Amino acid sequence: GLGLMISNTIVRCLGSQGIACESEYGKGSYFYFDLPQDLTHLGFYEPKSSLRLNHVTLKTDFLINRSQYLCRRILIVDDNDYNLMVLGRMLKKRNFELIEAYDGEDALNKLVSSYQHYQQCKESSCRRVNLVLSDLNMPRRDGFDLIQDIRSLTSDQKDIPIVLVSAFDNPEDITKGFRLGMDDMIHKPVTEETIDKLLLKLRLKQ
Repeated sequence: GLGLMISNTIVRCLGSQGIACESEYGKGSYFYFDLPQDLTHLGFYEPKSSLRLNHVTLKTDFLINRSQYLCRRILIVDDNDYNLMVLGRMLKKRNFELIEAYDGEDALNKLVSSYQHYQQCKESSCRRVNLVLSDLNMPRRDGFDLIQDIRSLTSDQKDIPIVLVSAFDNPEDITKGFRLGMDDMIHKPVTEETIDKLLLKLRLKQ
């Protein structure tokens, strides 16, 4: 029913692959899901109560009072439609909201516009961009240019985590990226495992 759909959305936001079911005719159904063990790294206060699920302790105040943190928004940047589709599909599976841009100039405009909307928005559902995931080689303004543009902003968006995606494992690019202010670099082809490790490292995976 509707309750199961809502529950499935919540557990996916917390990092699960979703609720699974084993059913036997005449006996009943068994619903279950897996969760990452460590939720304490998110820095939330100690709860007054907790829910024990097998080996995982799920903090109930985290679910209720901190629900605005369950899903995050990511700006993904690539001049290739196929790359955007593949990366976007992996992030949507993890319940992230996405903003897509096609080069550094387009990305900067959308980041600034999104932040202005976030500041003016009065709804609790409004979310700011929490991560920029950008291709390195793009026309007009590339990933390096985008880093410089974002770090030059006057708003607190200048401190947003920026991760570059490159088809080449070039030490010079990595050194330059860190010097300009990137937070990390991952390499193509981007896999599900790469995304999970990155999100955990940046503490964006719920």
